[in-house]
Formats: sequence, C-alpha cells, structure tokens
Amino acid sequence: MAEPVFHIILIFSVLLPLVSLMVLMLLGAVEKEVDYWQLEHARLRLEKELQESKYMQLHQQIRPHFFFNALNAFLSLARLGKNEEMIRGMEHFALFLRDSYETKQPLIPFKQEWEHTHNYLAVQQLRFGSRLLISVQIDPDGQRALIPSYTLQTLVENAFKHGLEKKTGEKCLTIDCRRQGNWVYLRVCDNGHEGKELSVTDEGVGLDNLRKRFALLFDLPTQLVLQKNEHGWTEAVVVWPYVPSDEV
Repeated sequence: MAEPVFHIILIFSVLLPLVSLMVLMLLGAVEKEVDYWQLEHARLRLEKELQESKYMQLHQQIRPHFFFNALNAFLSLARLGKNEEMIRGMEHFALFLRDSYETKQPLIPFKQEWEHTHNYLAVQQLRFGSRLLISVQIDPDGQRALIPSYTLQTLVENAFKHGLEKKTGEKCLTIDCRRQGNWVYLRVCDNGHEGKELSVTDEGVGLDNLRKRFALLFDLPTQLVLQKNEHGWTEAVVVWPYVPSDEV
C-alpha cells in the first residue's frame, strides 16, 4: 500500500512543476500577445490622430496664391466699377475662409463638402470669367454619402494649381459624384493638361494625404488615382464605401 502511494507522490512531485512551468509559459505568451495587440492598437490610434492633425493643418491654411489672386480679382472689379460682382465675390470668399477655419468631423456629407468647394469656385469664376466652364453632377445618394472633409476641395484646388491656372483659352472643370451599388465614385476632370503627359509633380502632397485619410477612415478598400480620360483630360477618380448621412 505504501509503495503505490509513494509512486503517486513521486509522479505528482515531478509533474506538478512541469505543469506549473507550462502554465506560466502559456500565461506569459498570452500576456505578451495582449501587450502586442495593445501596443499595435495604440500605434494605429496615434498614427490616425497624426494623419488627421496633418490633414487639418494642411487645409486650414490659406493657400497664398489663391489669397492674392482673389484680392487681385476684387481690385480689378473695383477699378471697373463692378461693385455688385465684387460684393458677391467677397461674400463667397468670406464664406470660404470661415469654413476653412472651422473644425469638422473626419467624415461629413458630400453636400456639405460641395458647398465649401462652391465658394472657392465662385471666386475662381470671378477671376477667369467666361473662360472658365464648370459642370457639376451629383446624384441624391452622392449628396448623402459621407466623405473625408476637404476631399473635393483638395481635388479641385489641385486641378487649378497644376493645370487650369496656366492654361490659355477655355478652362473646363467637371465634377461628378454618384453611388454605384455599395460604392461611391467621385470624378474631378480638367483640361489643364490636355495633350500633355502626367508627371509625378501633378499629384502633389495633397493627393497622397487623401489616400492615407481614406485608408484610415474606412475598413473596406478605397482608391484614388490620377489618370487621363478618353478625352485626354486629367481625371482624379476616388472610390470609397457608401455610408449614408442622416443629416441630408
């Protein structure tokens, strides 16, 4: 009787430390895994906040060339005695500046994004007059779609900065936003580089910043490409998941 008891005690004395060691190792592995995911979550959160901060700083700054061009346009209208046009232009300019300095949510309805960009385009229309032709098509679902703030503004400003500003003759800009199934397609086209090849400098910092914003704010894949369309115009195409807003 004593011998079996002894064997049992011996087995437990050998196995117990081994089992304890394995449990400690497993606990350590779990703890390390938890720590890893916590660190990874913190890293992603900080990266997201950093990108949002950079993005907001980028777009809350008044572009110097746009600022001075707008003032010159107002001065020209004043010299010509076109006071009504000047007043309307200054109203749009004031609304554009106010909206640029307002803190916005990361995602806003496209309708709100268009209203901000419309004020920018109204000032550009004063500058170029009948030489600037603007065509806008936005379907009802496109108006409701949530989009990272200042997306359209960045694309339109990019079209002027890298193409339309220096183009002689007729300057054409088209904006098209529509829902297709579970996705939203936004196209901003201009004829500023008509007949010319695109270069890396045509994208600038703004488009790369937008790509990062879309990737951080949406779980599903997004796309932003700069290409030539069938007419030889420069076309910025953005595709992202359709998420409707309750505000529109």
